[in-house]
Amino acid sequence: MVFKLGSCLGIFPDSRQQNWLHNPLYLRPTMKIYVPALLVVLFATGCASITKGTSQTLVFNLDPQETRCTLSRDGDGEIGSINARNNTVTVGKDKDDILVKCQAEGHAQKITRLVSSADTAGVVGGVFIDLGITDMVTGAMWQYPNTTTITLEKESAQEKRTETTSIR
Repeated sequence: MVFKLGSCLGIFPDSRQQNWLHNPLYLRPTMKIYVPALLVVLFATGCASITKGTSQTLVFNLDPQETRCTLSRDGDGEIGSINARNNTVTVGKDKDDILVKCQAEGHAQKITRLVSSADTAGVVGGVFIDLGITDMVTGAMWQYPNTTTITLEKESAQEKRTETTSIR
């Protein structure tokens, strides 16, 4: 009865495809396509690549309002610019830190380092799917601080200096 019902549903169109009953490693012809495709999907994507993505939007609070900043990263050069009105920028995640160089008239220049740190989803989840290799290659396992506040100090007439800080 089971085999007749299976044949009616198209599961076992003929007796040759009932080989799975005797050989547990037997793959039906259609399964020969689906199984490798499923394996490629599982091993070609990491956990953080799926859940967090490979880019991140950074928000900056700048003081004074005239402040203009450029963002740069080793190997990539300048990756964006911001000011008090357009204070968000989307960057690709990477292991390298981002340098934010800010200046405003009458204020001391300030360079802020946004430190890249490993994201939990990339480290833990990647171990189970593909040992984290995909997340490392795509940069998905890294993360920058989401919000950064940069305040420039007033500059005296005879003093010109550059202040450098790191944010984690």
